Amino acid sequence: QGPTSPVPDRAAMAAVGVNHPAPLNVDLKTPVDVNAPIDARDIDLVQQTFARVAMMGSNAIGRLLFMNIFKIAPEAVKLFPMANCDANMWRPGSALEVHVLKVVETVATAVSLLKDLDTLVPVLRGLGLKHVGYGVQPAHYDVVGQALIATLQLSLGRHFTEPVKNAYLKVWTVIKANMICDNYQT
Repeated sequence: QGPTSPVPDRAAMAAVGVNHPAPLNVDLKTPVDVNAPIDARDIDLVQQTFARVAMMGSNAIGRLLFMNIFKIAPEAVKLFPMANCDANMWRPGSALEVHVLKVVETVATAVSLLKDLDTLVPVLRGLGLKHVGYGVQPAHYDVVGQALIATLQLSLGRHFTEPVKNAYLKVWTVIKANMICDNYQT
């Protein structure tokens, strides 16, 4: 007889979920109305699931997000001079990597401030104004939203339920609206 690999029992597997460093204590299955205003449950869904995503590391999440952006809209690479025509744009320490880390840090900050919109909204509006100067157009926010959802779906796996997706869509709608706001009026 050779060695056998132990099969974990249900109790052991359940303990892993309970003892996870980023536990999910919110109901992932009850529907979320994407057209309703953001509520406390939406914020909990986003904050708890984002804590789990963040455990993958800012670099991994950022690369995945930007790969999704460039997959959805290959022309978007032109908005990032540090990536354009650089065969090694993903190398450690590259200008794109530095930018990617800043983006993920900003998303994490926004997620952490969802219960404090009085602080978050001016930050988003200022960030949106900066992006006007980078050549970002309102339609680009839809691309980023799609890329974010794709990134979350891959990162969360089975925890990316329809209610989780809808909670993120509601939050993204608020982020997008505040980053665009009056910034594109002529």
